[in-house]
Amino acid sequence: MLSPYSNRLKHMNFKKAIALLPGFTMILFIFVSLLTTDKMNGYLTYDNVNKALNSLKAEMIVDLMGNENPYFKQVLPDGYQSVNLAKLSFQAITNINVGDTRTLLGNELPGFSIYDTDIYVAGVGTNYTNIPIESPPPLDYIMKDKQGNSKNDSKDNSSQKVPPQKNKNGQVFIYSTHSWESFLPILGLSGDPDSDKATSDSKNIHIVDEMLAKALDKKNIPTVADTTSVTKILNDKGMGTGQAYDASRTIVKPAVTSGKNYQLFIDIHRDDRRKKDTTVTINNKSYARTVFVIGKENPNFEKNRDVADKLNKKLDNLYPGLSRGIIGKSGKGVNGVYNQDLSPHAILIEVGGVDNTKEDLQNTVNALSDVISDYIKGNHHT
Repeated sequence: MLSPYSNRLKHMNFKKAIALLPGFTMILFIFVSLLTTDKMNGYLTYDNVNKALNSLKAEMIVDLMGNENPYFKQVLPDGYQSVNLAKLSFQAITNINVGDTRTLLGNELPGFSIYDTDIYVAGVGTNYTNIPIESPPPLDYIMKDKQGNSKNDSKDNSSQKVPPQKNKNGQVFIYSTHSWESFLPILGLSGDPDSDKATSDSKNIHIVDEMLAKALDKKNIPTVADTTSVTKILNDKGMGTGQAYDASRTIVKPAVTSGKNYQLFIDIHRDDRRKKDTTVTINNKSYARTVFVIGKENPNFEKNRDVADKLNKKLDNLYPGLSRGIIGKSGKGVNGVYNQDLSPHAILIEVGGVDNTKEDLQNTVNALSDVISDYIKGNHHT
């Protein structure tokens, strides 16, 4: 039985709780309001939350539990170093990882933010010094090139574009956001030291799109290659090349919402790097190396990455050394979404670099058609 003193104490605590309730409610209201501000939304992006959770490894949680019950630490692997709470707190507050200088320099040095990239799967020779470069030339350069090359382009029947196959049903939808990207050998400029010259509004990356569509069609995988010129969309709307993904969104979004049987959406690009990084010889054949790029700032990130991982494994098994791996990109200076938020089956593939020949590209397209057809016919299972 409770004593009268206990009853009075319980009554006093209850009155104190009632008195504190308005204050607690106000603090909670202010806290929730702060979480919904634009500035806080910038911090609470998918990429930032994902980074924060990625730092919490299972071993770390077991280690922390072991501080209360030493029995848990017995299951930790040999050589495991206990959690340094000071280091962990510093990293959480400053977003600087003392083990990765890129997290410090990337915020201080102009242009260094392009290395805000994760290498999920490293192909042969792939490291942070040779990751793909996304550096589109100015739009006026592209349009000037279009006018300057109009005579030469008319002589090459292979450069004539077929109308976009928007009414065709397919299982794979191919397009190119940077439709101006081309290849020096295809433009008759083999070995030119200026990589920016690998630019054309007619003889460009769409050649690869059409090659891949034909190769997949031959394997009974109906494919649509939309060769709409993003350059023209940007020019007509007065947009810059930095808005290219907004422009290409008008191409891929209708395909995603069309209700057709598309099981894979591929944005084909060309890397700006030179031959030593983008070319490999396999069984005496020269190939343009590939890179799978996943935008880390979209809600489909994990599913997009899973698609890329399955394709990359197949490619690596059949053509060792052809793939440069899988990378995830976010941060300043890059798009970070790449329209992959529109579908969990959307990926971006860099095919070769400025020095690759049409033969290199055709060999790579044949290899890609092998793995993509296996992926589609295998119901997406490895």
